[in-house]
Amino acid sequence: MRWHLWTLLLLALAGIGVSGYLTYAEFTNTELLCLGDGNPCEVVQTSIYARIGPIPVAVLGLAGYMFLALVTVLQLKTSGESRKALAGLSFGLALGAFLYSAYLSYLQRFVIGEICTWCVASAAIVTLIFALTVWELRALTLSDSPPDASDA
Repeated sequence: MRWHLWTLLLLALAGIGVSGYLTYAEFTNTELLCLGDGNPCEVVQTSIYARIGPIPVAVLGLAGYMFLALVTVLQLKTSGESRKALAGLSFGLALGAFLYSAYLSYLQRFVIGEICTWCVASAAIVTLIFALTVWELRALTLSDSPPDASDA
């Protein structure tokens, strides 16, 4: 039954790859490889929305994916109430990431006017992660609930 945790871990590692590449490009001033005319990824990554204060959004994504991977590994090693608490933490992280990713996707499309391929990949990863954390938390919650009176 833990296949979804392994999938969650693989998705977190994919997110580390994407955000790690964006972080590397940010700090080395490397031009991003991107699909589209005129390198829309560069336009997005150099916009005012690509930073929160001095911190690049890619660094926040990298830290978030790394923390989620750590929490998932801990979930794989625990059971009972500890696993449920970690599932709640994963859900909270994924919900925050999903909402922020949706906001950034909105900015790309309607404010910046360019779509970054790497950002779309990260948004897809975050969406899948969110769905899996919902599934995990729901499965753990249902397994601990008492039988319904109508089942008797």
